Formats: sequence, structure tokens, C-alpha cells
Amino acid sequence: MLVVRKTILWGLLLLVSSVYAQYPLLLKDINLQADPLATSATLGSDPRFLTNHNGILYFTAKQNGSTVGLWKSSGRNATTAKVLDLPGTAYALTSVGSSLYFVADQTGYGYELWKSNGTAAGTTRVKDINDGPLGSMPSGFTNVNGTLYFVATTAGAGSELWKSGGTDATTVIVRDIVTGVGSSNPQQLTNVNGTLYFVANDGANGYELWKTNGTAAGTTLVKDINAGIASSNPQYLTNVNGTLYFTATNGTNGFELWKSDGTAVGTVQVKDIWSGSMSGMPHYLTNVNGTLYFAANNGQTGIELWKSNGTTAGTQLAVDILSGNGSSDPRNLKLLNGVLYFSATDGTTGQELWRSDGTIAGTKLVRNIRVGGEGSNSTPSMFNLRKGIVYFTAYDDFAGRELWQTDGTEAATNVLELYSGTTGSGISNLTVLGDTLFFTADDGKKGSEIWKIEACMPLRMASDTTICHKGPLSLPAQVANYGSFTTPIWRKGSYDGPIVTNPTNVRLDSAVTTFYLEAQYTTGCTSTAKITFRTMTMPEGVGSIRVLLEGAYRNGVGSMTTLLNQMGLLPGQTPVSSLATKTPAGQPYRGAPWYYMGEETVPIYETSVTDWVLVSLRTDPANPATTVFKAAALLQNDGLVPSIQGCPSRLKEYTNYYVAVEHRNHLPIVAATPTLFVNGGFFYDFGINQSYIPANAPAVGQKLQDTRYMMYAGDIVKGTSAEINANDMTVWNQTNGSFGKYLAGDINLDGEVNALDRILWIINNGLFSGVRF
Repeated sequence: MLVVRKTILWGLLLLVSSVYAQYPLLLKDINLQADPLATSATLGSDPRFLTNHNGILYFTAKQNGSTVGLWKSSGRNATTAKVLDLPGTAYALTSVGSSLYFVADQTGYGYELWKSNGTAAGTTRVKDINDGPLGSMPSGFTNVNGTLYFVATTAGAGSELWKSGGTDATTVIVRDIVTGVGSSNPQQLTNVNGTLYFVANDGANGYELWKTNGTAAGTTLVKDINAGIASSNPQYLTNVNGTLYFTATNGTNGFELWKSDGTAVGTVQVKDIWSGSMSGMPHYLTNVNGTLYFAANNGQTGIELWKSNGTTAGTQLAVDILSGNGSSDPRNLKLLNGVLYFSATDGTTGQELWRSDGTIAGTKLVRNIRVGGEGSNSTPSMFNLRKGIVYFTAYDDFAGRELWQTDGTEAATNVLELYSGTTGSGISNLTVLGDTLFFTADDGKKGSEIWKIEACMPLRMASDTTICHKGPLSLPAQVANYGSFTTPIWRKGSYDGPIVTNPTNVRLDSAVTTFYLEAQYTTGCTSTAKITFRTMTMPEGVGSIRVLLEGAYRNGVGSMTTLLNQMGLLPGQTPVSSLATKTPAGQPYRGAPWYYMGEETVPIYETSVTDWVLVSLRTDPANPATTVFKAAALLQNDGLVPSIQGCPSRLKEYTNYYVAVEHRNHLPIVAATPTLFVNGGFFYDFGINQSYIPANAPAVGQKLQDTRYMMYAGDIVKGTSAEINANDMTVWNQTNGSFGKYLAGDINLDGEVNALDRILWIINNGLFSGVRF
């Protein structure tokens, strides 16, 4: 492929990644104490255990750096307040009915069960379960129909299952499974439609599956899966539409997939995935719309993604991501918005972000976040969902471990970096309340505090923009809905960086510059966004095409007219005739409907030039929103556009793109087949290839004339869907009789608007391409 490079002077060219995303906002700087080890930084309140309790966010925090307090917030700085200081450390915040339960340490009592109704007076210890300074160390808090179940340890009964209704009297042991001071050590408490399942050791049967209805008599061993004193060690207890799935061993088959309906007969091995005594070891069991997904190893394909409908035949390998006996090792499976997200490796990347609908075709790498080989792991985790956007943490070599977001596509998978540099901000506690995501992070300035991404009208601004100069440029002009917001504040470099005093006249002082915008919407919520400008010192030639214009084409000659060029009527030329009108220099597509702001221009036109065309590349021929590149370029009379120059920041090597071509008075076209961008360039010949024609529509592509395809003439008034109609004649009538001017009504490009142009329009009137621009 030949890419001819010519000298075209460039100004502004924008190539953008348009992901309209809220940027994190600090909820409240709770601990304002200065950090003695860092200048202009505070210590942080170390918030933990973020919990949604009836629509209010509760958490623990240290306002003075040492005393742990119980806090609550409705999502605003002003409504974020301390409930009270606790007597010691606290953990396990759990919402059950009207009460928030947690464990707190108090001198003389140790770790015991507490509750709160959101007031200082209503925050009390529920019961001193184990007398003395050690406490009962409650754990495993699980809500079953408004009753709190948990594990507690006492001197008289050991570690056993308890429940509480929120009072001293209703906080009781459910059953002392190992009578006396011995412990059954209940664990993995799991609510399955009102029945609590758990794993315990009664001293005779080892660690096995148990269940309870809340009474001593109703607390029973479900089945001794591994008969006798040996343990089946059930793990990963998971509810799938009322059936309990788990991993266990019967002593013969190793750790395999089991299920239970709560009866001994109904507790069965689903499948011996790794046949024999070896263990398939199902893990990361996840309910995906009624089907169980998990990771397992059958001894032949390595650790891969499996699925099960509860039958032996229906338990099968879903996708062998890393083909052969290697392992893709799926991790952190999470169902979000009807799609399964997880981390895996395909052998060419490390542990990266994947998504699956359970089919081979629908299982895809979303993005290789940490670029490199198999050892380069971004290891996505902590998945959560807000307003259809998936949030998670991941690691790359530029930002460390930070918060990321995705809509499931590579283009919209982006980092939301808080701690500048490679340190990472220590993201944790991702919690969604309504339409707001809360999480804890350390931005390197305020210590560990709570941040949020709230629901508000998005600032419609590109997140990443490449330009071919350093300004001046207008920041407000980058925001499509800027007028819908009040009190906008622009900052440079970071969310709390220096304020930009004149955002309408900004010059860039480095190759990469980021600006942050915070503005109030009419409803009172705050919208945030950031935009990164990348500058290129020199534009690059990225491709060439061949295309013909019907209006300029000379039958029998086989080439197009250059009359506009000869008469000096092209933009920037000095007209030959003193009666002619000079056209301002620069490409002619700045105005409606293109609004293309590139400032391509030429000092001297070569004699072979016919006119300017607007060339773009898109990933979907039917969707102009997928456009990733656009440039104005010179069209020669033989149809060659030899040097399409621009900023190729979003063009990827060995990637297919559809070429689109627009002209001032011809029906625009898009290639019917993609062209490969390789070695920094592309080429496409429209003269020998019919253009894209949408299915199920009486549309046209190009006109076939002299055995060559060419763009239909007569489309003067441009619309979203290109069409030649009466609107075009309206413009022709307004300029009919004009000469010596560069006008859209001059359909045959001879420097005059006359009946010859009208004839071309009459022939093509009523044609439309059906392609959107």
C-alpha cells in the first residue's frame, strides 16, 4: 500500500473519546488533622464497613485519628455526621430491619453485639453474651427474615450459632451443637429462602452441612456427606433460585460440585468434574440468572469457566478461554446488569477484565488494562454496578490500583485515577445506595476518606482529546451541554488543582494536560468530568483513497475537471478574473452540517487538484457515532486523494475501519467493506467498489458510469440521512446565474451555477443513500 505525503498546514483537529462519566467527588474530609509526614495533607479518617441501612450510608471513622466513631450520611457533605464515638474498635455493620447491628469493643466487656437506630441514644450494646473482658467475638452476621443470626463464643458453650431480635431477651443460642464447652464452629452462614444453612462440626461427623429454622429442634445435620468423623468441608455455599450449591468431598471423588434442597436425599453430587479421586474444585460459585457459573478444573482443560443447571448433563465447560490444558483461571465472578464479569487470562494477556453471556461467542476480553504478556496482571476485582455502569478496581503500570469503569466495551473502559502517579489510591468498600456509588480511597492529600460518584446530569465532554496545536482553545466549547449548568469551576492537573481563571482562552504547556470540571445542575446535584488534551507537534499522513465525483467527471476523458483550480476559485486562491470572488483559505467543511474544525490549508494548489473532500473512518458503516478519525483532503482529477493527514491517536494497527467520504454537493458514501489500518496507513478504492447500501431500504450507493463507480451529484443541502430532493433546488435557485464563485450550487464544478447543474439534479432527484452522517 502506498501512502503519498503532501505538505498541508494544520491547525486544530480534535479526535475524541466520548465517555460521559462522573468523576469522583469527596463526600467529606472527616479528619482535618495535618499529616506530619506530608506537606499540605491531612491524615484521613480511615472509614470502614460502608453499609446501606434503609437508604442511609453508615460506616465507622476516626475523626481525630484514634477514636472510632459510628457515622451516617445521606450522600451530602452537610448530612454526613457522627452518630457517636464508640468505646473501642468496631466491625461487621449489618442492616436487619430497623436496626443496624455491629460488633464493638468496650473495656470490661470485650467484643459484643451492638445495635443502632441512627441516634446516639439509640446506639447500645444488645447483650453481654460472654461475661468478662474478652467478649463473645460475634461474627458471620446474616439476616434471615428480620432476625440476625451469628456465631458467638462463650465460656460455657464454646463457639456456636446464635440469633437476636435486638433485645437482651431475644438474643439467645440457637442450639449448643457440641454440648458443653466444646465448639461446633459454625461458618459460611447462608440464607436460602428463609432457611439458614451453615457448616459445623458436631464432634462425630466432622465439618458437614447443617440447616436451621431458628429453633434447637429445627437445627439439624442435613447430610453426613463424608461419612464418619471425616469432614466433607462444604465451601462456597450459594443460593440459586432456592437450591443450595456448594463444593464438598465425599472422601472418594475429591472436592466437586454438590447441591441440596435441605433433605439428605436431595443433597447430591451434581457432577464429578475431575473424574476419580482428584478434585475439580469448583470455586467462585455465582448465580447468573438462574444458572450457576463457577471456575473448575476437569484435568484436561485446566481451570476454566463452567456452568450448571443442576444436572450432570447440564454441568459443562462454558468456555475454554485458554485452550488446551492451560488455565485461564477465572476469578472474582460477578453478575452485573445481566452480564457475568470476571478476571481471566487467555495466555497472551495476564489476569484481565472479561465478560460472558455463557456462550463462546459472547465471552470476550473487555480490555487488556495492563498491557504485556501473561505475567502482566491488572487483576480486576471489587465489582459493583451504578446506573448501568460497572465499577471495579484494577492495576496498571501508570496509575497503580485505581477505580475503573466500563459499560462492557473496550472504548468505554477507563480509569478514574485519584492518586496521581503509580502509587494507587487504595480503593475499597465499593457500596451503592440508590444511584450513588460510595467507596474509600486515599488521594495522597486527604488520607483515606469516603468518595462518591453520584447520579447527576452528565457533562457531555470528551474524556480524551488529541489536538495538533497547543492553543488557544476554549474549555467550555468542549462541553456540549455547558449551558445547563451553573457555577462551573475548571481546575488544572487534579480535582483540587489551581483554578483556571480564563477557561475560554487556554494554552497547553505540555504534551499531556488534564483539566477537571465541577458544576452544579439545576436540581442541585454536582456534576464532574475531566478532559485530557494530548498534543502532536506534527500531523501525520495516515492514508489515501480513490473516489470520483459525478458532477466533475468528464465522460470519454476518464478524469474530472480542474476548472475551479484553473480559475483560482478554490479556497485561498487568487481568482484569475477580476470579476470573480475570492474564497477564504482553509478547508470548506467548517460550517453546517459538518462543523469540522480542522484548519487544513495549502499555500499553492497543484494543477491536478479538483476540490476538497472530507474523509473519515468509522467502525460501523451505519453509525456515524463510531467515527474515530476525520480530515479534509485534496482530491485530484484522477480520483486519487493521495495524502489524508491528521492526528491518528485513536487508530489501531491491524484494525479494520470503514472509510466515509463527503463532498459539498455530492451524495456522501461509506465503504461497503472495511479496510485494514496497517503500518500506519490505509487505502481504499471507491472507483472499483460499490459503496455501502443499507438493507431493506430503497437506497443507492454510487453511480456506475464508464465502468467506474462515482458519487451521485446534486446533494447540496445536507441532512442526517443523505438525500437529493427539492431542498437542493431551493439553494440552486438562490444562486442560479452566479459565476466566478466557489458555491455549492455549482454541481459540475465549472465555476458557474446554471442549467447544466440543474440537469444533473433532475437526473438524480429522489435518490438517497440511507447512510447517516
